[in-house]
Amino acid sequence: MARRYLFGILALVATLLTIGQVLALAMTLPGEPEVEGDLGVTHGHAVLDQPLAIGRVVAVDRATGRVTLEYRPIPQLFLDGGTRIFRVREPSSLEGLGPGDKVRFEVELDARAYTITRILNSN
Repeated sequence: MARRYLFGILALVATLLTIGQVLALAMTLPGEPEVEGDLGVTHGHAVLDQPLAIGRVVAVDRATGRVTLEYRPIPQLFLDGGTRIFRVREPSSLEGLGPGDKVRFEVELDARAYTITRILNSN
């Protein structure tokens, strides 16, 4: 009898987790427009003209060339949405950015870390 309840509870938890992940992927950051169209992935391979990722600046450290972003999921790099500190290839691209700014950016995974190769202010 207890096993039947255990399996039922596990099935319910699995269903709720799946629904939560689907909803998290569908959500946008507050104030961001919905993104429509192709996510830039075809048959499991990233397409060269990938759309820019969407995020919001949390903090900028110009001295070390790093920026903290709250960002939407980036499926091409298997990155869940969240908050992360990124290295920036060209620290000069951080000029004019401040906390709260909406940005679009390209990021790549090099040998040790995620590095932003291009960042654009969307304000």
